[in-house]
Amino acid sequence: MQDKFYVSHSSEQMGPYSIDEIVQFVSQGTLSPLDYIYDESKADWILFLDHPALAEKVKMLKPKAPPQSKRDEPEEAASKKSENRKGNAGDQPSEWFVLKGDNKFGPFTFADVVKMLQQGAVFEFDFAWHSGLDTWLRIAEIPDFSKESLKKLKESSMPEISEVFFRRRYRRVAYGGTIIVHDNKKVWKGKSVEISEGGAGVLMDNAMILPGQELYLHFKPGDGVPPFNAICEVVSKEYVSELRNRNAPIKYGLKFKQLSDETQKFLKSFTKAG
Repeated sequence: MQDKFYVSHSSEQMGPYSIDEIVQFVSQGTLSPLDYIYDESKADWILFLDHPALAEKVKMLKPKAPPQSKRDEPEEAASKKSENRKGNAGDQPSEWFVLKGDNKFGPFTFADVVKMLQQGAVFEFDFAWHSGLDTWLRIAEIPDFSKESLKKLKESSMPEISEVFFRRRYRRVAYGGTIIVHDNKKVWKGKSVEISEGGAGVLMDNAMILPGQELYLHFKPGDGVPPFNAICEVVSKEYVSELRNRNAPIKYGLKFKQLSDETQKFLKSFTKAG
Protein backbone atom coordinates (compact mmCIF):
# COMPACT_ATOMS: atom_id res chain seq x y z
CA MET A 1 0.00 0.00 0.00
CA GLN A 2 1.27 3.46 -0.89
CA ASP A 3 2.41 5.38 2.21
CA LYS A 4 4.24 8.32 0.61
CA PHE A 5 2.70 10.62 -1.98
CA TYR A 6 3.84 13.32 -4.37
CA VAL A 7 1.69 16.44 -4.47
CA SER A 8 1.28 19.20 -7.03
CA HIS A 9 0.96 22.78 -5.76
CA SER A 10 0.87 25.75 -8.15
CA SER A 11 2.14 23.44 -10.94
CA GLU A 12 5.17 22.49 -8.79
CA GLN A 13 5.74 18.87 -7.75
CA MET A 14 6.58 18.36 -4.06
CA GLY A 15 7.19 15.37 -1.78
CA PRO A 16 6.92 12.53 -1.24
CA TYR A 17 4.94 13.06 1.97
CA SER A 18 2.83 10.91 4.26
CA ILE A 19 -0.92 11.62 4.51
CA ASP A 20 -0.41 13.15 7.97
CA GLU A 21 2.34 15.45 6.64
CA ILE A 22 0.06 16.61 3.81
CA VAL A 23 -2.75 17.31 6.29
CA GLN A 24 -0.32 19.34 8.42
CA PHE A 25 0.73 21.39 5.38
CA VAL A 26 -2.93 22.04 4.55
CA SER A 27 -3.63 23.20 8.12
CA GLN A 28 -0.62 25.54 7.90
CA GLY A 29 -1.74 26.93 4.54
CA THR A 30 1.35 25.64 2.74
CA LEU A 31 -0.89 23.38 0.65
CA SER A 32 -4.51 23.85 -0.40
CA PRO A 33 -7.45 21.40 -0.46
CA LEU A 34 -7.52 22.24 -4.17
CA ASP A 35 -4.05 20.78 -4.78
CA TYR A 36 -3.42 17.39 -6.37
CA ILE A 37 -2.02 14.12 -4.99
CA TYR A 38 -0.56 11.36 -7.16
CA ASP A 39 -2.34 8.06 -6.50
CA GLU A 40 -0.23 5.13 -7.75
CA SER A 41 -3.20 2.75 -7.65
CA LYS A 42 -5.00 4.94 -10.20
CA ALA A 43 -1.81 6.11 -11.93
CA ASP A 44 -3.25 9.61 -11.96
CA TRP A 45 -3.27 12.97 -10.18
CA ILE A 46 -6.47 13.55 -8.19
CA LEU A 47 -7.72 16.38 -6.00
CA PHE A 48 -7.06 16.19 -2.27
CA LEU A 49 -10.83 16.27 -1.70
CA ASP A 50 -11.25 13.23 -3.98
CA HIS A 51 -8.65 11.05 -2.24
CA PRO A 52 -10.50 8.94 0.38
CA ALA A 53 -7.80 8.77 3.07
CA LEU A 54 -6.78 12.39 2.66
CA ALA A 55 -10.31 13.79 2.29
CA GLU A 56 -11.37 12.28 5.64
CA LYS A 57 -8.50 14.01 7.43
CA VAL A 58 -8.98 17.33 5.58
CA LYS A 59 -12.62 17.29 6.72
CA MET A 60 -11.34 17.38 10.31
CA LEU A 61 -9.93 20.85 9.55
CA LYS A 62 -13.39 22.28 8.86
CA PRO A 63 -14.67 24.95 11.30
CA LYS A 64 -16.18 23.49 14.49
CA ALA A 65 -19.17 25.84 14.34
CA PRO A 66 -21.34 26.87 11.38
CA PRO A 67 -20.69 30.27 9.78
CA GLN A 68 -22.29 33.17 11.58
CA SER A 69 -24.79 35.37 9.82
CA LYS A 70 -24.95 39.10 10.44
CA ARG A 71 -27.79 38.73 12.91
CA ASP A 72 -25.62 36.43 15.08
CA GLU A 73 -22.82 38.98 15.41
CA PRO A 74 -22.48 42.04 17.62
CA GLU A 75 -23.33 45.16 15.67
CA GLU A 76 -19.79 46.53 15.80
CA ALA A 77 -18.25 43.25 14.58
CA ALA A 78 -20.80 42.94 11.81
CA SER A 79 -20.05 46.48 10.67
CA LYS A 80 -16.32 45.78 10.61
CA LYS A 81 -16.83 42.55 8.68
CA SER A 82 -18.98 44.29 6.08
CA GLU A 83 -16.06 46.60 5.32
CA ASN A 84 -13.77 43.62 4.71
CA ARG A 85 -16.29 41.32 3.06
CA LYS A 86 -15.47 42.37 -0.47
CA GLY A 87 -12.56 40.48 -1.96
CA ASN A 88 -10.28 41.40 -4.84
CA ALA A 89 -12.67 39.86 -7.36
CA GLY A 90 -14.91 42.86 -7.88
CA ASP A 91 -17.86 42.95 -5.50
CA GLN A 92 -17.67 39.29 -4.46
CA PRO A 93 -17.68 38.41 -0.74
CA SER A 94 -14.19 37.39 0.35
CA GLU A 95 -15.19 34.34 2.42
CA TRP A 96 -17.29 31.50 1.00
CA PHE A 97 -18.21 28.17 2.60
CA VAL A 98 -19.16 25.05 0.64
CA LEU A 99 -21.51 22.26 1.77
CA LYS A 100 -21.08 18.85 0.12
CA GLY A 101 -23.48 16.32 1.62
CA ASP A 102 -23.07 16.71 5.39
CA ASN A 103 -19.57 18.18 5.18
CA LYS A 104 -18.79 21.89 5.34
CA PHE A 105 -15.56 23.27 3.88
CA GLY A 106 -14.04 26.73 3.94
CA PRO A 107 -13.52 29.54 4.11
CA PHE A 108 -12.61 29.92 0.43
CA THR A 109 -12.24 32.96 -1.77
CA PHE A 110 -14.69 33.42 -4.63
CA ALA A 111 -11.90 32.50 -7.06
CA ASP A 112 -11.33 29.27 -5.10
CA VAL A 113 -14.97 28.25 -5.52
CA VAL A 114 -14.84 29.03 -9.26
CA LYS A 115 -11.68 26.93 -9.50
CA MET A 116 -13.36 24.05 -7.67
CA LEU A 117 -16.27 24.24 -10.13
CA GLN A 118 -13.82 24.17 -13.04
CA GLN A 119 -11.97 21.17 -11.59
CA GLY A 120 -15.07 19.23 -10.60
CA ALA A 121 -14.32 19.37 -6.86
CA VAL A 122 -17.75 20.91 -6.31
CA PHE A 123 -20.81 20.92 -8.53
CA GLU A 124 -23.74 23.19 -9.31
CA PHE A 125 -26.02 21.12 -7.08
CA ASP A 126 -23.72 21.51 -4.02
CA PHE A 127 -24.45 24.35 -1.58
CA ALA A 128 -22.56 27.55 -0.79
CA TRP A 129 -22.93 30.32 1.81
CA HIS A 130 -21.35 33.66 2.68
CA SER A 131 -22.05 36.19 5.38
CA GLY A 132 -25.12 38.10 4.22
CA LEU A 133 -27.06 35.07 2.94
CA ASP A 134 -29.92 33.91 5.16
CA THR A 135 -29.40 30.25 4.29
CA TRP A 136 -27.33 27.82 2.25
CA LEU A 137 -28.13 27.97 -1.48
CA ARG A 138 -27.34 25.62 -4.31
CA ILE A 139 -24.45 27.07 -6.29
CA ALA A 140 -26.60 26.99 -9.44
CA GLU A 141 -29.08 29.31 -7.71
CA ILE A 142 -26.50 31.94 -6.69
CA PRO A 143 -26.34 34.78 -9.27
CA ASP A 144 -22.56 35.20 -8.73
CA PHE A 145 -22.04 31.76 -10.30
CA SER A 146 -24.43 32.10 -13.23
CA LYS A 147 -22.96 31.45 -16.67
CA GLU A 148 -23.42 35.12 -17.55
CA SER A 149 -21.57 36.32 -14.43
CA LEU A 150 -18.71 33.86 -14.89
CA LYS A 151 -18.40 34.79 -18.56
CA LYS A 152 -17.99 38.45 -17.61
CA LEU A 153 -15.37 37.55 -15.00
CA LYS A 154 -13.50 35.37 -17.49
CA GLU A 155 -13.25 38.34 -19.83
CA SER A 156 -12.18 40.69 -17.03
CA SER A 157 -8.64 41.90 -16.52
CA MET A 158 -8.56 40.75 -12.87
CA PRO A 159 -5.72 38.18 -12.70
CA GLU A 160 -7.11 36.36 -9.64
CA ILE A 161 -10.22 35.48 -11.67
CA SER A 162 -8.96 35.22 -15.26
CA GLU A 163 -6.20 32.77 -14.26
CA VAL A 164 -8.81 30.41 -12.80
CA PHE A 165 -10.25 29.62 -16.21
CA PHE A 166 -8.33 27.12 -18.27
CA ARG A 167 -8.67 25.46 -21.60
CA ARG A 168 -9.86 21.88 -21.77
CA ARG A 169 -7.05 19.40 -22.23
CA TYR A 170 -8.83 17.97 -25.27
CA ARG A 171 -10.71 19.87 -27.94
CA ARG A 172 -14.43 19.04 -28.09
CA VAL A 173 -16.56 19.07 -31.23
CA ALA A 174 -20.28 18.63 -31.83
CA TYR A 175 -21.37 15.03 -32.21
CA GLY A 176 -24.95 13.78 -32.38
CA GLY A 177 -24.65 10.02 -32.02
CA THR A 178 -27.09 8.03 -29.87
CA ILE A 179 -25.79 5.96 -26.95
CA ILE A 180 -26.79 3.00 -24.82
CA VAL A 181 -25.69 3.23 -21.18
CA HIS A 182 -25.54 0.72 -18.35
CA ASP A 183 -24.17 0.57 -14.82
CA ASN A 184 -24.29 -3.22 -14.33
CA LYS A 185 -27.80 -2.87 -12.92
CA LYS A 186 -29.89 -0.95 -15.42
CA VAL A 187 -29.78 0.05 -19.11
CA TRP A 188 -31.00 3.37 -20.50
CA LYS A 189 -30.65 5.55 -23.58
CA GLY A 190 -29.02 8.85 -24.29
CA LYS A 191 -27.50 11.10 -26.92
CA SER A 192 -24.02 12.52 -27.29
CA VAL A 193 -23.86 16.28 -27.90
CA GLU A 194 -20.09 16.75 -28.02
CA ILE A 195 -17.07 14.52 -28.01
CA SER A 196 -13.29 14.68 -27.59
CA GLU A 197 -10.30 12.40 -27.37
CA GLY A 198 -10.68 12.41 -23.58
CA GLY A 199 -14.43 12.40 -22.99
CA ALA A 200 -17.90 13.45 -24.06
CA GLY A 201 -20.85 15.62 -23.16
CA VAL A 202 -24.04 13.57 -23.21
CA LEU A 203 -27.76 13.83 -22.53
CA MET A 204 -28.86 10.73 -20.61
CA ASP A 205 -32.41 9.68 -19.78
CA ASN A 206 -31.51 9.13 -16.14
CA ALA A 207 -31.55 11.95 -13.59
CA MET A 208 -30.19 9.83 -10.73
CA ILE A 209 -26.56 9.51 -11.85
CA LEU A 210 -23.95 11.33 -9.74
CA PRO A 211 -20.38 12.50 -10.45
CA GLY A 212 -17.86 9.79 -9.63
CA GLN A 213 -19.96 6.91 -10.93
CA GLU A 214 -18.51 4.56 -13.53
CA LEU A 215 -20.66 3.79 -16.58
CA TYR A 216 -20.38 1.57 -19.63
CA LEU A 217 -21.41 3.23 -22.90
CA HIS A 218 -22.02 1.97 -26.40
CA PHE A 219 -21.82 4.81 -28.92
CA LYS A 220 -23.83 4.08 -32.05
CA PRO A 221 -22.51 5.43 -35.39
CA GLY A 222 -23.29 9.05 -36.18
CA ASP A 223 -21.81 12.22 -37.72
CA GLY A 224 -18.99 10.24 -39.31
CA VAL A 225 -17.98 8.45 -36.10
CA PRO A 226 -18.05 4.62 -36.20
CA PRO A 227 -19.61 2.67 -33.28
CA PHE A 228 -17.41 2.16 -30.24
CA ASN A 229 -17.56 1.17 -26.58
CA ALA A 230 -16.12 3.07 -23.63
CA ILE A 231 -15.86 2.82 -19.87
CA CYS A 232 -16.48 6.32 -18.53
CA GLU A 233 -16.44 8.25 -15.26
CA VAL A 234 -19.08 10.92 -14.65
CA VAL A 235 -17.23 14.16 -13.88
CA SER A 236 -20.04 16.74 -14.04
CA LYS A 237 -23.81 16.99 -13.94
CA GLU A 238 -26.10 19.82 -15.02
CA TYR A 239 -28.27 21.16 -12.21
CA VAL A 240 -32.01 21.26 -12.88
CA SER A 241 -34.37 22.79 -10.30
CA GLU A 242 -37.58 21.02 -9.25
CA LEU A 243 -36.74 17.80 -11.05
CA ARG A 244 -39.83 15.56 -10.92
CA ASN A 245 -39.02 12.77 -13.38
CA ARG A 246 -36.27 10.23 -12.65
CA ASN A 247 -35.96 9.59 -16.40
CA ALA A 248 -35.70 13.24 -17.43
CA PRO A 249 -32.80 13.93 -19.83
CA ILE A 250 -29.87 15.50 -17.95
CA LYS A 251 -26.57 16.70 -19.40
CA TYR A 252 -23.48 14.99 -18.00
CA GLY A 253 -19.76 15.38 -18.60
CA LEU A 254 -17.95 12.06 -19.00
CA LYS A 255 -14.24 11.19 -18.92
CA PHE A 256 -13.11 8.19 -20.94
CA LYS A 257 -11.35 5.72 -18.64
CA GLN A 258 -10.99 2.90 -21.16
CA LEU A 259 -11.03 3.06 -24.96
CA SER A 260 -9.52 0.86 -27.63
CA ASP A 261 -6.32 2.24 -29.16
CA GLU A 262 -8.04 2.34 -32.54
CA THR A 263 -10.94 4.43 -31.19
CA GLN A 264 -8.61 6.81 -29.38
CA LYS A 265 -6.59 7.42 -32.54
CA PHE A 266 -9.77 8.00 -34.54
CA LEU A 267 -11.20 10.49 -32.01
CA LYS A 268 -7.90 12.39 -31.93
CA SER A 269 -8.00 12.76 -35.72
CA PHE A 270 -11.76 13.45 -35.79
CA THR A 271 -11.69 16.27 -33.24
CA LYS A 272 -8.68 17.94 -34.87
CA ALA A 273 -10.50 18.01 -38.19
CA GLY A 274 -13.83 19.10 -36.65
